[in-house]
Amino acid sequence: CESAADFEAKFRVLLTKLDVVEHEETWQRIDDALKGLVSLVKAGATKFETFVPTMKPAVKFINSAILSERTRLSGTALMLVEEMSRMMETRFTPLSDLIFPSAMKTCGRANKVFVTRGLKCLTTVITYSHLPEQTPRICDAVITDVNKTVRSSAAKLLMSIVSCCTVPELTQHLPIVEKAIAAGVVDANPDARTTARQSYEIYIKRFSDRVEAFHAGLSSIARKYLKIEDKNSDRPQSRFSAFRQQQQQQQRQPLRDRPIAQRPNAKPAPAAPSGGSGVSQQPGATAAGPAGASNRPKPVRPIARHGPTAVRRDGTSAPLPLTIAEPGLGSAAAVVSISASTSAGDSSAKDAAAGQEPVLTPVAAAAAAAAAPPTLVSRSSSVEQLIMSPRSSKPTLTRLLADDAHVTATAVPGDKPPADSAHASVSPSSTVPASR
Repeated sequence: CESAADFEAKFRVLLTKLDVVEHEETWQRIDDALKGLVSLVKAGATKFETFVPTMKPAVKFINSAILSERTRLSGTALMLVEEMSRMMETRFTPLSDLIFPSAMKTCGRANKVFVTRGLKCLTTVITYSHLPEQTPRICDAVITDVNKTVRSSAAKLLMSIVSCCTVPELTQHLPIVEKAIAAGVVDANPDARTTARQSYEIYIKRFSDRVEAFHAGLSSIARKYLKIEDKNSDRPQSRFSAFRQQQQQQQRQPLRDRPIAQRPNAKPAPAAPSGGSGVSQQPGATAAGPAGASNRPKPVRPIARHGPTAVRRDGTSAPLPLTIAEPGLGSAAAVVSISASTSAGDSSAKDAAAGQEPVLTPVAAAAAAAAAPPTLVSRSSSVEQLIMSPRSSKPTLTRLLADDAHVTATAVPGDKPPADSAHASVSPSSTVPASR
């Protein structure tokens, strides 16, 4: 804009486009007119003294666009407000009283797009224009509004007010600001509580002379949330609070400096002998024992050795004697009875020691056969070679086995079988008869 007259001429053209009812066919026309106003503001129209009186007729159309259900139209109107406050700064105050309430209503919308845009617009307006006169409106929303979204947004606007406004601008509004901070600290909305605590931190730094009076008017719950210690209270400190305070005061010891926990059953090391005892230690030995020796002996796990047992007919069991008989000796074989017990029930062991055949039950005989040591039985080399030969035939094998049985039957009782282990077969047995 080259002059105020040029601005007024262009503004009247845009105003005629705004003065229509919003519906499906006209909302695009209103949006274009608002964008034209944004262009005039960026071109420097705010430097003219006639800008505020000229813009006042268009405020109602701007508010209508801000509250529109169309996000695009509402966003353009909020962008116009932001540009005016950025260019006018503190001179935007006359227009803020007309536009600020409508922009606050967008913070209570269900659509988060409206809420985000409205909060961004108002934060920009407060940052550039300060607007301390809007402090009561914002504080009232923090204290009394039923909409939690509005309370949360108002708490953020209050933090902007406390941060941006100067001390003289806020001095007359300090009581309502303190009341809003106290209400926001105990608000049901966690976002509002967090923002109120941030506003409290800024407030006590900027207005340190009012801190004591402000703390005196806080409730006990607000003091607890703000972590304010009650110096005049006679209430004893809880054990948990004392423990936490002690933990904060003490410095945490590093892990590498902490003592290693001792085993509860560890054997303590013997004390070192005194100098007057006359006992001298060997080199390489310590008070706990010789070098390389462990102070605590390692436990030795016992190994259980159980012999075979025979099951009696009455259901009881007893250690079973093991008999080793040499083949070919018949009834006069030397029988060695090995028993792990000398109980009265070991009759089979006594019979075996007397040279008689032991009489066992079927169950005991099977157990004895399974647990008996191996018996060496001689076998002729011809039979062994035939068995090991892949070309052996059944008639030949039968004849050789019969010859081997005949040789065994006619053997002299005093002869012993050859000790050649290569021609020995292993077969467990409790007793060996005289012939096969």
